[in-house]
Amino acid sequence: MSEVLLSELARQLQYDEASVFSAPWEARAFAIALGLSQAGLFTWDEFREHLIAEVGTTDHRIRERDGTNRQGEYYEHFLRALEAVVTEKGIATRSDLMTKIAELQGPAAPDTHEH
Repeated sequence: MSEVLLSELARQLQYDEASVFSAPWEARAFAIALGLSQAGLFTWDEFREHLIAEVGTTDHRIRERDGTNRQGEYYEHFLRALEAVVTEKGIATRSDLMTKIAELQGPAAPDTHEH
């Protein structure tokens, strides 16, 4: 999905684009979910069901932790829901996803910290 489409979507929803996503990976995750849904690989309602389940599970963990929520936690839920629907639908395996994530992250920086 292009930046133009994300900008248009934010405008249509009357959101300030800068406040919709706090990091580039959040915009990419949203674009991937929307693109896969538009391609007919799953419905947006199927994705939404996974997101609701993930938020519900995490809300339970938050209550157990200390009742607080971290900034940006929503898109962590979003990403886990996307991973779940992608693997459930057979679009990619968990291993495929982990391999792709590692590729996108690039080689790990050498540890220069003295122990």
